Amino acid sequence: MNYFLKTYTYIILLKLILKLVFLIIPFVLSVNVNADLNTKELHILNSDQTSIKFKVEIADNNESRSKGLMWRKILPIGTGMLFVWEDEKNRSFWMKNTPLSLDILFFDKNGLYINSALNTEPFSTKKISSSKPSKFVLELLSGSSKLFNIRENSRIINILD
Repeated sequence: MNYFLKTYTYIILLKLILKLVFLIIPFVLSVNVNADLNTKELHILNSDQTSIKFKVEIADNNESRSKGLMWRKILPIGTGMLFVWEDEKNRSFWMKNTPLSLDILFFDKNGLYINSALNTEPFSTKKISSSKPSKFVLELLSGSSKLFNIRENSRIINILD
């Protein structure tokens, strides 16, 4: 009888462990999809002339820029992704394979705010573009632009390691 009770207990524990593993692994993967990217501290002077700090992942090559925040399920407030190019051109984005609603902000080569797309629609293939040539694009969790007052007269002032 003890043998069956021990076996049953082990089976229950194994099932519990498997459930936990299958719950934890997707969470960890969704948080660290681009863990290989360089993370920096981004300072933005908002429209009230207040310095705001964000922890951002830097997407500065074709591979990282094409992947972006796709499949990311969690993006804490105060974090985001900064897309950086060598040159200044009109930039276009979409939300394909992106389950989060984002604020997408465009900045020129001097770090000056150009325009933004707020509260984007998850998984949409609708084109989201800069209104002028941009060198930097910042993706933040939807609502962050309003929360931190990032709009006209805002600018990137520093990107620190």
